[in-house]
Amino acid sequence: MDRKLPARARRTGAAAGALAAALLYGSCSTGTAGPAGPVSARPGPLQEIADAIGCTAAVSVDADEVRQGECRTGQGTSYRMLTFARPDGRQAWLTEARAYGGTYLVGERWVVTAHPESALPGLRDRLGGTIESGTAHAPPPPTPGAPPHGHS
Repeated sequence: MDRKLPARARRTGAAAGALAAALLYGSCSTGTAGPAGPVSARPGPLQEIADAIGCTAAVSVDADEVRQGECRTGQGTSYRMLTFARPDGRQAWLTEARAYGGTYLVGERWVVTAHPESALPGLRDRLGGTIESGTAHAPPPPTPGAPPHGHS
């Protein structure tokens, strides 16, 4: 039987896969100095981003290369924040995540997502960064005369 996952479950799975890719990619780094000098050995603090949002970060991933946290404001907006030890780790995460769609507020070593996405422009005013969008994969259009997608 073909079951469809709810959109939230697909996004969570996509984020988990992208996070795994960022961890794998990041584990290949040496932590040595780059052209601009020494590179931080740890991701930046999530709470600095959460402070700009006006919430307290609940950390769900605390690894050497990436930290992830979530919070919700009193207005009901939920945020997911990721900080990375290196910009190339952030780029690897974004490369994987963009394939699943969504909108991201992106800084040099951090990414924030929000639900609803309309909260990101106001946050950009406080944090800086750029707003970027991914390309969502949609199911193929139905073939004329074929049963609806997922049914047989």
